[in-house]
Amino acid sequence: MQWAERQHFDRGSSLMQGWGVLLLLITCALWVRVGFLIWDTEDRMYCFRASSICKLETTMPEQLTLLGISAPLAVAGTGLLVAGSVRRQTSAHVLRVIEMQQSEERARTK
Repeated sequence: MQWAERQHFDRGSSLMQGWGVLLLLITCALWVRVGFLIWDTEDRMYCFRASSICKLETTMPEQLTLLGISAPLAVAGTGLLVAGSVRRQTSAHVLRVIEMQQSEERARTK
């Protein structure tokens, strides 16, 4: 009974870690995209022929949008990864303590 419950708990912890890693990978991809947008910051100016009105195009809104999306993903991914790791380590620690207590009880009864 204890072993099946521990496996179920570890499976949930692994799932949390997996989602955390996935979110962090997505965040890294967004940051790489922002890096390319920053690297290619040629401000493009378009002027219309009929008038002397010129329009400046920039990638700043896209950069800010990507950064705005990546920040919560990074926080959520880090939280899930840390929570899953802590759950697994805590579970392993509790199991070791239980095994040590059972070992001490067996040693006393002999």
